[in-house]
Amino acid sequence: MLKILNAFLWNATSVMLISWVSVLVISRIFEFHSAYISFISQVQSEEWLRKHCDDDHFYHNMAYHTDVCETVRTNSKMSPVLYAMNHSMSTLKMCGLHDCTDIAAIVWTGGFPVICCVLMLYVCTPSFLLPVMRSEFDRRREAAFLQQCSPHVRSHPLNAARANADTRRIKMV
Repeated sequence: MLKILNAFLWNATSVMLISWVSVLVISRIFEFHSAYISFISQVQSEEWLRKHCDDDHFYHNMAYHTDVCETVRTNSKMSPVLYAMNHSMSTLKMCGLHDCTDIAAIVWTGGFPVICCVLMLYVCTPSFLLPVMRSEFDRRREAAFLQQCSPHVRSHPLNAARANADTRRIKMV
């Protein structure tokens, strides 16, 4: 029983860890892609302004807004990949696209049905059921094999309680 509980806890931890890392990686890729596309479109839309900022007459007409020209020049020199990586990492959240407190609030306000659905998702996942089913199949297959090879063996050799009871019965006779 302790082995089954240990295997169940190991599988539960593995699934939770893999799910969490997958959510983090996928959310970072999504954030990177969104920032990359938005930065490219921003630079393309600022192209007209950048060209006009190079003209001295236009630059002097924007006397109080010269910072706009400087921002446009800086953006045109910046690498979109580096900008997207910086944006993606600066918006990193430990639970993916949402803060962990927001997710906890959603689960808490959803009440008992949401908590049951989350638990059933992880309990009924094949990675939980597969080790339990495999060990049961192996136990039954080995018992059937032993029964075919030696019809006098009535218990499974790995089941210590039955083996000890059968041994005591044989010694009494």
